[in-house]
Amino acid sequence: MRIRSESLAHRLNKVKTKLRTIAATWWFRVLAIWLATRLITTSLFLYAASIQGDNYWTKAQPGYFDFLNIWDSEWFWRIFDHGYPSVLPLTESGAVTQNEWAFMPVFPGLVRLINLVTGLEFKYAAPIISTLASFGAALLIYRFAVRIASQAAALWSVALVGLWCASPVLQVGYAESLGLLFLAAALLLIERRNYLASLVPIGLLAFTRPGALAFGLMFAMLWLVRHRQATKDAEPFAIRERVQLATAAAASTLLGFGWSLCAWAFTGRADAYVATELSWRAGYTNSANLVPFAGLFESATFHFGNPTGYFAVALIALLAVYALSKSGMRKLGTTANLWTIAYLVYLAAVFFPQSSTFRLLIPGFALLIGLAGPVSRSSRWAQVLTVLSLVGLQLWWLLTCWLYAAPDFTPP
Repeated sequence: MRIRSESLAHRLNKVKTKLRTIAATWWFRVLAIWLATRLITTSLFLYAASIQGDNYWTKAQPGYFDFLNIWDSEWFWRIFDHGYPSVLPLTESGAVTQNEWAFMPVFPGLVRLINLVTGLEFKYAAPIISTLASFGAALLIYRFAVRIASQAAALWSVALVGLWCASPVLQVGYAESLGLLFLAAALLLIERRNYLASLVPIGLLAFTRPGALAFGLMFAMLWLVRHRQATKDAEPFAIRERVQLATAAAASTLLGFGWSLCAWAFTGRADAYVATELSWRAGYTNSANLVPFAGLFESATFHFGNPTGYFAVALIALLAVYALSKSGMRKLGTTANLWTIAYLVYLAAVFFPQSSTFRLLIPGFALLIGLAGPVSRSSRWAQVLTVLSLVGLQLWWLLTCWLYAAPDFTPP
């Protein structure tokens, strides 16, 4: 009997040792942090659902999965259900109206694949895939962050991304999680100078979420930076690396236009994708063409008037420059900074800023890595206050942007 007790105790000790070893691994810590952020977000979703009234998509107080499939989730469901229209829908005046071409095929295609294999319907499969992809994105964000910041800052980076006010979209029927996964993979490969290999996740991103075009600008800037380093600091910039960067810049630019070319080929209209995207801002501006950076000023004057709107744009630009000039950002190195600059320039060039801005800033997560350094070195009380503040902002975002009460002009 004693021998059996000792054998059982030995086995328990081995299990405890193994569990301690697992708990000490980087991936376990990252997954634990991300799980905590998802549990917080899930509880906030459940609260928001409990006060949701009757709306366009659901009855009052919808269930969790029903509540996760409102707003743009409907468009992904339409693509999942019947694909894309070959003829663009038009208003009575002949303008293109909102349709499926504004949303890219990888996410709904993956949901359809899971549906065919498992029989799981869209309202369950889409949020589950989105949530699982967010865990993968968290792992890659950490691997990227730990190369350019301390381990503590990298862990805090994961927490800050998971607590960002618009991070609830990372577990709904949206493509954001999958796009973030591909983006983090691309940045990690670029940081390792595997430029051509990064074209694989960039290519997937190009058909998942808008933004791949920013990589063309990033690679061009990276070529110039590496050339300057070679000239000024005598750092090697081999012909092979020069060719790879130039190739990556050209290829990512082409990939960035890939979905527009597909829409053109399928509908016969060269402006099919752009015209569809512009239909979402038709209620705010009379612009029928995409003029780079015009949306930024049109939005500012629409919301703040003229000339106050122009001052608002100038203030935002100054804040962006200030954030990028902080030592915490500069220490992150070339990849993080150039991607942030390229993505912000891309957003300014093509986006009409409104309540969706908080969601569209998620790919600029390198700014949160820059913030994570000071947070990781601050006192425990300051860290607790940071977390509570972010949770409060996430609740505000859910109640303002996700909760629907017609007429609602604050889309997520």
